[in-house]
Amino acid sequence: MELWLRIDNDPAGTEATTLYRWLARDRQLARHARLSPAAGAPIDGEMSGGSLETINVVLSNSIALASLITSIVAFRKAQKQQRGGPGDPIIVLLERPGRSIAIDDDSTAEGVVELLGAADPAPAVGVTSDGNAR
Repeated sequence: MELWLRIDNDPAGTEATTLYRWLARDRQLARHARLSPAAGAPIDGEMSGGSLETINVVLSNSIALASLITSIVAFRKAQKQQRGGPGDPIIVLLERPGRSIAIDDDSTAEGVVELLGAADPAPAVGVTSDGNAR
């Protein structure tokens, strides 16, 4: 299953970069997911890509999706604590063709799977029909 993660209202890509690093360190998630950063278009006067806009995620099964959601919720809570109080919440958007879901502190893996319609996902490129990554 292929998904995309974006941080709403993150033009510099700092929160997206922090989320990418957080997810890359999650050992449970690493067993069943492949992550890759996708930078935006180059800024005027620069030759390389712009800031991190999207995190591409390829999951091998629904258990990996549950690990991803759990890790995102933990990331949001850790960022809130690090900021030391109220402020603009970090809104993580989990997207798949035709669907976009905002992950918040109350999100559960079961609820997100249901909202994504991922109970029986079509295999994505790089994932076999039995749910194993190639």
